[in-house]
Amino acid sequence: MAIELTRPPTEYVSRFSDTLGTALKDLRGAALAAGPLDATTSELIVISHFAMSGFEDSFMIHSRRLLGNNTPIAALRHAVVLPLGATAGGYQIARALEWIDQLEAEFEARV
Repeated sequence: MAIELTRPPTEYVSRFSDTLGTALKDLRGAALAAGPLDATTSELIVISHFAMSGFEDSFMIHSRRLLGNNTPIAALRHAVVLPLGATAGGYQIARALEWIDQLEAEFEARV
């Protein structure tokens, strides 16, 4: 079972060491900037990995970021189902699709 956190991991690391927290944030930024993928594609890959690892909190944070940047909800669903049969089983996929349903309801309630 995945561990649920009340804050992003970078906040915990930063509380231990500002320098280490900054280095972690810089590492993530460097990974995103290292290749030709655009920010949306990169975030879709990230949420797919969070989904398969069962990291709901991180999945929700990054998915909200995508939806806030007008990424279609269908793109999130597609990113989640792509690993099916390759590295993920049905339960992992179903759970992540349920998270997306929750986000969809959340975003529709705002409109």
